[in-house]
Amino acid sequence: MRRVLFILMILMVAVTACAPTAATEGPSNVEEQPTATPAPTPTHIPVDLTPAQRAALTTLSEKLNLPVDEIKLVATEAVTWPNGCLGIVRMGVLCTQAEVPGFKIVLEANGQNYEVHTNQDGSVALLAEGAQASGDVEQQVIEQLAANLGLQESDISVVSSEEAEFGDGCLGVAMEGVMCAQVVTPGHIIVLEANGIQYEYHTNADGSSIQPATLALDWKREGGIAGFCDTLTVFLSGEAYANSCKGQSEAKMDTLANVLSAAEQQEFNSWVSDFGQVTIDASDPKGVSDQMTETLDFSGTGDKQPTQSEQQAMLKFAQDLYQELAQ
Repeated sequence: MRRVLFILMILMVAVTACAPTAATEGPSNVEEQPTATPAPTPTHIPVDLTPAQRAALTTLSEKLNLPVDEIKLVATEAVTWPNGCLGIVRMGVLCTQAEVPGFKIVLEANGQNYEVHTNQDGSVALLAEGAQASGDVEQQVIEQLAANLGLQESDISVVSSEEAEFGDGCLGVAMEGVMCAQVVTPGHIIVLEANGIQYEYHTNADGSSIQPATLALDWKREGGIAGFCDTLTVFLSGEAYANSCKGQSEAKMDTLANVLSAAEQQEFNSWVSDFGQVTIDASDPKGVSDQMTETLDFSGTGDKQPTQSEQQAMLKFAQDLYQELAQ
């Protein structure tokens, strides 16, 4: 009997030794795995939206750093914008003066409405937030001229300001390569004066489109072996437009203050004060194979004519400025 009990005790000890050991309380040498961070909620733009609406949603989403899912489409209105800036006026930003069909799209985010202007295919979308209010049209023109010429607004005076009706969407200022809608456009003709020089501007009724109208330089280059078709327009007030018929849908633009050195600006200003009406024709003789035509018309406030070397300098100035703008 004692032997049987002894055998049973040995079996119980063996079974206990084989049982899994309970986890010991206290620190463990096994490194704890960090809790996985939930993946951000994906954002989806509904597939039934137009390209313009998609572009507007994306623009506002990036501006507010907000998922597209949290932005609501409120309204979409087809609009013909008065200029290449889609009707949004910002100081220091030049706009082509050709009408652009597109959309005004209103979105809602965080309980606030936002307005986005787009062109027709949505390749351009501009948030209207931060745009300059329409306000006083004369003041807007003064601010633009002051920025162009590096002057204080107090240095500029209004010579005249009158209402006008322009025969096209370009406000009566034709430029090479810029198509103008043939529609009567009410607006203003405003003449400013600074440092004894007068500058004419045309605007639409609310000042959302501002077009300089005092021409200083008009340069054209066509033909030649390279097949040039380049034009450059510079206004006395400092705006400059470059256009080519080769693969460009609209003019490239900037101000002389932005693209010229101080010495180059001084040279241009000296031409304005010294020379009157100047016409330069540097075209190849007629009958030459692959003839290239190059002409430059200049309108200054003086009464002199440039020498041959000064004419060459003016042509080089136009060529270099065109290249700078067209980049």
